[in-house]
Amino acid sequence: MGLFSKISEKLNKCSKKNQFVMGKLEEDFQDLFAFVISGNLAMAKLQLKEYPDVNFKSSTKSTLLITACRSKANEKEVLNFVEFLLEKGAYIMKKDSFGRTALDYCEQNKLFQVKMLLCKTLDSIIMENIDDFF
Repeated sequence: MGLFSKISEKLNKCSKKNQFVMGKLEEDFQDLFAFVISGNLAMAKLQLKEYPDVNFKSSTKSTLLITACRSKANEKEVLNFVEFLLEKGAYIMKKDSFGRTALDYCEQNKLFQVKMLLCKTLDSIIMENIDDFF
């Protein structure tokens, strides 16, 4: 497997739409997405502690990471929540139904610290794969 295909696979490792998370349909997570978009990130974080996977999507294919970057919370709160999501394995390069990623929403909403964290995380994923390749 080539270097770039290996990196691409790692970045997009779950390209199939996950309909179920621990036996629940994505509709069961509507409240969770509502907490995130409204800026109630503490409540969302509390609910998420019981789930090992944070990569489920809303009806608009928005992940929690994307939704956090669209949130009404201040940047410090978003940064803290994004760190939490990344620790739980959030996929950075997923796109919503508008073709936008969390990085795109960071740029749009001037979340520069969050964007920097996402870029550093992507860089470390790439470096891990380069080290594994050689």
